[in-house]
Amino acid sequence: MEGLLLVYPSLYSPPYLAHRSESYTLPSYSIRSFTASDDLPMAVLVDQEGRPPFLPNVYATLRYRDVGFALTTIDKVLRALGMAYLWAASRNIDLEVELHSVSFLSVEQCEDLAFFLRLDRAAQDRLVEASLKVGSNKVVRLEQVRSGGTPTPERTLISAVEGGYRIRTVANFLQFNHERIVPKASQKPRKDLAKARENAISALRAQEPRAKPSDEGDAPEGLSEELMTVIEAAFEPGSATNPFQSSFHQYRNNLMYRIFTETAIRRSELRYIKVEDIAHAARRVKVRVSKTIARTLPISEQTAYDFHEFVMKHWAKIPSKSRRHGYLFTTAKGDHLSVEAINLAFRELRRKNQLPESIAPHAMRRTWNDRFSRKIDSLPPEKRMRPEEEAQTRKRLNGWSKKSKMEECYSRRHIREKADRIAEDLANDLRTKKDDVEQ
Repeated sequence: MEGLLLVYPSLYSPPYLAHRSESYTLPSYSIRSFTASDDLPMAVLVDQEGRPPFLPNVYATLRYRDVGFALTTIDKVLRALGMAYLWAASRNIDLEVELHSVSFLSVEQCEDLAFFLRLDRAAQDRLVEASLKVGSNKVVRLEQVRSGGTPTPERTLISAVEGGYRIRTVANFLQFNHERIVPKASQKPRKDLAKARENAISALRAQEPRAKPSDEGDAPEGLSEELMTVIEAAFEPGSATNPFQSSFHQYRNNLMYRIFTETAIRRSELRYIKVEDIAHAARRVKVRVSKTIARTLPISEQTAYDFHEFVMKHWAKIPSKSRRHGYLFTTAKGDHLSVEAINLAFRELRRKNQLPESIAPHAMRRTWNDRFSRKIDSLPPEKRMRPEEEAQTRKRLNGWSKKSKMEECYSRRHIREKADRIAEDLANDLRTKKDDVEQ
């Protein structure tokens, strides 16, 4: 076991409330991550005694882990489900029992759950604490939790984007359990109960807040080519602007940078690349652990060479016992590299060269998409893909699901940028003509 990934001693403290009493101690919930027997990462939600609640962990395994989602996604899902269990505890509901029953949750309960999911951690804790007061059998709303009934300047609602994600996640979890409750062949289906469950889930989904679109719904911009030239020079081993001291770190970080820029890979995907996943001769890298879709991506001849050099001159010199896990990106001692360590490499590069904060691993992914758009535009008309083919290609290379709309965001921004350039050229032409007439 690699240890605890995240621990929430207060947020994940849903007691099963058989009795309310002053001496009741809130149990704690945590998310544990470890490498499972299939040699892939796994995260589970557990209580203070290390016992995993059955339903959320089964759901996360079947719907996320078994189909290749990244550990970070599974962790985020379990956190949202942990909040649902916290809400249930504050309402004296045994969620495991209710989700097994045909009665399920009521519409009113689902609406109250949505309200709870939109609260920040402090507000959730205050609400739970108030509901556990001795002799309090009433439903406690947020207004009752604030001291003296006077509004405080504390933030209580999270962003619409995050609140919407939590509500969707829990609604999908409820839908999963609703579909599991199927009457036996000898039993007559209760259509009224099935309809009640569907109405409750719909009521929860209806509470999802509408997020305000930013910048016409466009995807964030990548980095300029001028800035990318500076970054590439700084990552180059032996460069005067390279901030890393040892040869191991210089060659490792340069290889990470090259794979980032050539494949649009995510941090959580890059750290799980194994040495065997890169085919040196074929110039391909296999993304085995993905947030959405596993895939094989092309790399340049230079990157394939850099991979071979790093493995032979540095990785292979790590004691065999320490690199038995097979992961390509490790510390100098052979420990599996963390996401934070990847972020640190970019922070150090920024600090040494006084570069902007926008330089980060995910910025490489956005920059790759900008370059992809420009590459498509540079092709002769007869060689360009149809729009639907371009969208599918972008989805596959980025590892987006078939239902993802991200490629539309990048396409909209690229179209807007081209429209802005045309409009600017037109304005300049009109200005030039006016100046010619005046002369």
